[in-house]
Amino acid sequence: MSGQTNDNVILFPKTVEFYQFELTRLLEAERYGEAMKLLRFLLACQSDDDRAREEWRSLLDWLQVMFPDLALGQEDENEELSEADLLRQHMNAKGEDKGDYAKRLLASLREQRAVDKQLLALDQLAFLEDEGIDEELIGWLKEDTGRHPLIQFKALQTLKKRGATGSVTLHKNGEAAVVEIEDTPAAFDQFPSQIQEIINRVQEISETQHPALSYFAAETWNEFLAFIYGTSAYRQMLRQDSVCVDVWAAALHLTLLEQVFEGGDKAELFELYGITSDLAFQWEQAYRMMQQFAANVFTRRL
Repeated sequence: MSGQTNDNVILFPKTVEFYQFELTRLLEAERYGEAMKLLRFLLACQSDDDRAREEWRSLLDWLQVMFPDLALGQEDENEELSEADLLRQHMNAKGEDKGDYAKRLLASLREQRAVDKQLLALDQLAFLEDEGIDEELIGWLKEDTGRHPLIQFKALQTLKKRGATGSVTLHKNGEAAVVEIEDTPAAFDQFPSQIQEIINRVQEISETQHPALSYFAAETWNEFLAFIYGTSAYRQMLRQDSVCVDVWAAALHLTLLEQVFEGGDKAELFELYGITSDLAFQWEQAYRMMQQFAANVFTRRL
């Protein structure tokens, strides 16, 4: 990503998957300039994954249209402004120039199925000054259309950024989850401390046992939190005592080994995390929830 030619760099399937995670992370963090640089790097590499290349090209084109200042590298001239500040300025200008821009973004949410494009639309809606956006977003969230849980969570964050309050009922994981907009964590590192301890435990263990797993653990945990946020499983996780940190951490670790690295040793993980027979039932519950998450989300990533 240094500007040198990359036509001799070959991206293997696992490498492509790694960069897909990275792109999702950059979009979630609203770091669009970095996302464009990464996309240009990927498109300059060799890969047999034509579908991924098509998605990268489409996403890069979209970002360059949405954020021309960042595309031209002008963010370097505004070092004192964050990308969120630049986005706010850009969106305000668009809102003034095109009064129907908010309506078009809201329409794209209903019509667009690509997760990356929906994330971008929600990011822009967070900064547009239009009184009708909150009501439209809440109504859209209430619709039971099998929406990606990451999009549901991002929409809640968008509403919180806009200053909206009140409860919203989401249809997810076979239940109606009632959440308060104002209680939604603005970022994944703002979840309660016991939630943070779980991913910290996985990363602590994986650094010595499975070094390549540490990055995937953080990204997958974020997606899992979006998947269960507001549900009975999430509320149960908050109520559990500290010993269950290892229970959830071990369940996440094994799920990652199975889904990303094609296998893991359950007995070895039980020993590493100190999962005794007294904790076996709680572990089975956590693991089943992880399996439900994997079946619903791992196949729907970018």
